[in-house]
Amino acid sequence: MEGVVTTVYSSYLHIAYDLADPRTRDWFLTGSPWTLFAVLGMYLFVVKVAGPRFMKDRPAYNIDGIIAVYNIAQVTICSYLFITGVTFGWGTKLRFYCEPVDTSSKPLAIEMARWSWMVYMTKILDLLDTVFFILRKKNSQISFLHVFHHSLTLLIVGILARLTPGGHAVLDAAVNCFVHMVMYFYYFITNTFPEYKKKIWWKKYITQVQLVQFAFLVFHNLPTFIQRDCGFPAFAGGMICLENLFLFYLFSKFYVKTYWKTKEN
Repeated sequence: MEGVVTTVYSSYLHIAYDLADPRTRDWFLTGSPWTLFAVLGMYLFVVKVAGPRFMKDRPAYNIDGIIAVYNIAQVTICSYLFITGVTFGWGTKLRFYCEPVDTSSKPLAIEMARWSWMVYMTKILDLLDTVFFILRKKNSQISFLHVFHHSLTLLIVGILARLTPGGHAVLDAAVNCFVHMVMYFYYFITNTFPEYKKKIWWKKYITQVQLVQFAFLVFHNLPTFIQRDCGFPAFAGGMICLENLFLFYLFSKFYVKTYWKTKEN
């Protein structure tokens, strides 16, 4: 038993520290894997314990102005990350798949590492979605899908920012930034101008775009662990594949329940 514990602990140290990219090891919230777990644990504590207790005997807060600023900020940040993410040189300087992580100090390599870290920060910022639901007592919006999506995405992106900041996964994150740009623009319109909410006919297409995104990320990462000598780490590609398979399944169920069954009824 002692040997098993020692092996597991040694494997953890190897993955968490030996494989960590030396360039991001000392950056904010990437210095230790425990910082990621602490943020995730704090989020789940707020969602499941602290938030409901705080709002139990309080009326819903009117924070529409804060949410409007937040949504505009998200649209701006995601637009910037999408534009910069797709202009790194895919198809010219970089391969569309199996692009290795350049761990050197070359300008492009450092820029991609910083870009990956910024995406990680946006996933922490995304957690405010749930906090706003709690403060507005929109408890029906805090579904298993909502919490699972935020938690899993933060976990995967946080791991990638520490271990593989750059390369193949940057294109995946850029696609995700585009989807979030559209999504938060929709949130801005519907929260700031609620009179237009029923007039927006393209709501369901946002979920369709999300499903296309999940499918793309699965197929984009398949070569990382089935192609021999793929330059991007197989464990990272495998995590992205599994994450997006789960999300495709869950969002498909949501789409069928929300749009197909509603239409039939």
